[in-house]
Amino acid sequence: MPEDKNKHLSSDEDYLLFQQSMSDVKPIKTDKYNPIADKPKLKPTKRHIEQHTQAPEFITEEHDSIKSADSVFFARQGLQHKTIRRLKRGAFSIDDVLDLHGLNKQQAHVYLAGFLVEQIENKHRCVMIIHGKGTGSENQYPILKNFTFNFLKSQASVLAITSAQQRDGGTGAVYVLLKSHQSSGV
Repeated sequence: MPEDKNKHLSSDEDYLLFQQSMSDVKPIKTDKYNPIADKPKLKPTKRHIEQHTQAPEFITEEHDSIKSADSVFFARQGLQHKTIRRLKRGAFSIDDVLDLHGLNKQQAHVYLAGFLVEQIENKHRCVMIIHGKGTGSENQYPILKNFTFNFLKSQASVLAITSAQQRDGGTGAVYVLLKSHQSSGV
C-alpha cells in the first residue's frame, strides 16, 4: 500500500507548502472591520420629511438632564429580563444604523422619525442610533443625546433603549429594540 506523500513532511516543508499556497493572498490592513460603520448615512425620503417636519416640538429643557458620560436605559413594562440583558450586552443582531453626527435637533428629528418608520416597514427588530457624546455642547448636557433618548422613549414602537457597548460607541450610541410585527399591519 503506497504511503501518502504529505504525511511525512518536515516543518520546513510544511512552511514552504504553506507559503506557496498563500502566495496570492493579500493581507487585510486592519482587523477592526465594521460592516455597520461602513454603511452610508440614511437619507430620509421626501415622504418622511413631509410627514415629520411639521411635528410639534415635544421635548422641553427640563428633560435634558443626561450628561455626556451617562449611560441611558429605558424598557417598557413587561419586557423579559432575558431580553433586556441581551440588549444591554449588544447580543442582538443590528439590522440598521443611523448616524446623527453633525445634525441639529430639528434635522435629527426628521432623520430619526423617518428612520423608525423605515425600520418598522422593514420589520427590523434591533437598530443602533449614533448620537455622539456631545462633548462639544456649550453646557454639560448633550443636545442630540438627550433628544434621541427622549424621542425614542415617546415612540410606541420602541420597547427598550440602552447605551451601546464600548465597541459600538459606548455612551455615544444606543441600541433600540423595536416591537416585532408578525401581522401584516404595523
